[in-house]
Amino acid sequence: QESFNIGLYYRLKNAIIPYVGFTYNQLQEYINNGSSIDYSINGTISLGKVLGNGFTLIKDENNLFKEFHKDLPNFSIEIVEKDGEVIPSNTGLISTNHPLWNIQFGKGKGYFDENLNVSVILLPFSLMHKNANCVHTGISIFSLDEQKESSNIIFQVASETCSYYKFDYVSIYKGRFAGSSDKNIELSKNISNAVERKSFEELYDAYSIKANSFADSRYFSAENVTIFGLIDGKKHYQSECNTRLGTNIFCDQIVLPSYSLAKSIAGTLSLSLINDAYEDISQYNVSDLIPECNKKKWSDVTLENLSDMSTGQYFSTNFDYDESSLATTNFLFRADSHKQKVKIACNSFPRKKRPGKSFIYHTTDTYLLGVALNNYLINNTSASDYFNDVLVPFLEGYNFSSISKFSLRTIDENYNNALTGLGMYFSVNDLYHLSNILHSVKNNSSKNIFLHDALNPNYSNSLEAIRSANIFYNNGFWSKVFDKNLFGCKEDIWIPFMSGFGGITFALLPNGMSYYYFSDGYVYSWEDAVLAAHTMRSFC
Repeated sequence: QESFNIGLYYRLKNAIIPYVGFTYNQLQEYINNGSSIDYSINGTISLGKVLGNGFTLIKDENNLFKEFHKDLPNFSIEIVEKDGEVIPSNTGLISTNHPLWNIQFGKGKGYFDENLNVSVILLPFSLMHKNANCVHTGISIFSLDEQKESSNIIFQVASETCSYYKFDYVSIYKGRFAGSSDKNIELSKNISNAVERKSFEELYDAYSIKANSFADSRYFSAENVTIFGLIDGKKHYQSECNTRLGTNIFCDQIVLPSYSLAKSIAGTLSLSLINDAYEDISQYNVSDLIPECNKKKWSDVTLENLSDMSTGQYFSTNFDYDESSLATTNFLFRADSHKQKVKIACNSFPRKKRPGKSFIYHTTDTYLLGVALNNYLINNTSASDYFNDVLVPFLEGYNFSSISKFSLRTIDENYNNALTGLGMYFSVNDLYHLSNILHSVKNNSSKNIFLHDALNPNYSNSLEAIRSANIFYNNGFWSKVFDKNLFGCKEDIWIPFMSGFGGITFALLPNGMSYYYFSDGYVYSWEDAVLAAHTMRSFC
């Protein structure tokens, strides 16, 4: 332990690059052996020049890597230490001038090392792609001496939720700390204290469930799983967060990308909120709200058709053919501005059928839904941005995290449109709140009617999406039909769920539970988890 402390301090003070990073186990031992800081740490930590770095590319499917990826974005962030917890003034996304990375900091730990006479600060951080939803998770480490002079700062990255771009990273930068007398930073009250956090070991011990039934099953490689959980009322069974350097000691602070979960939350939930607040606009025609969409093609296509991805405009009915097409690739990765995106979304796919008849997966449709929501608000209300003016205030009412209030957007001079089909972020606590909201709406038909319909799928309101898997789609949500004989029920079981690129699932189970996993190994498997949850409390 003493040699580790000295080694850490030596690297911090002397800019020795640790190409093999500190493991999380070592850092946890360091925290456990430290003592409380007995004086105030309150000020701003800033990044100086880079002193050296190491970057090991693990996977790069799209040839993304460039040398400047090794450089972190410049930042300054105010922190305050309270009872061993180090709290940043901003736990949301920090927009930067870096060509690839934005950055985010979560709440960390601070401890005093009596042998070295320094306070050591550990802050979790995330690097996020500017044009995509990938998140790379890391930890930063620095020390402050008695004069509040900062050491160098070590940064390590050893995990991610990103299917196509993986790397290990470690660097040392000059650090600058400026003290402050402002003590107004407060702890985030992001989740009810009544929530019981439990491990999956406790779940397996408490119930007669087959081992490894969740995202710890044979279908998953552990290195591709960021986190998984089962929410049952006020019990939240939560896995550990694995990294290539051991178990993440800041698991509750990790940032989780939405990918297409945003279609359900940014798209469907926002439309439902606008319907409730103003009028039901789900049957408004697209061409009446989006001038760029030609009347001949779009005059009978409704906002509900966009939410259902049933516009009648497509290349092929083969699942994922259109989403893998050049048009969609250009839309997602080459069109940065709203003008470019709306042109592709309105004009790329030929009209082949009446709207409302066939489901064809199109992220372009959900983007147009977001555009239509904004244009309705601009033309009929005092609001102008559905995400900031409608969705974020709703989430704030349920104590969602700061990171949930950000969306990836188009890059324009005057019109930065939320992407809607992707681009949101969540904390682990947000998933608990999300479960409560969706189950409440699912069980109550008196409000949020559009969302209620999505969460109560059946053959009359849903479109067939993937026949071979009994999967349907309605109002921005997927659903899977399970044979009644699996559970001994009298009727087949419909389970609505959200799904995200790379291997993300959030399922609302009939017994009031929610099951989720965030992974990046392209695995979509949760049937074993469904059977396990039914064993805990019957679906019938």
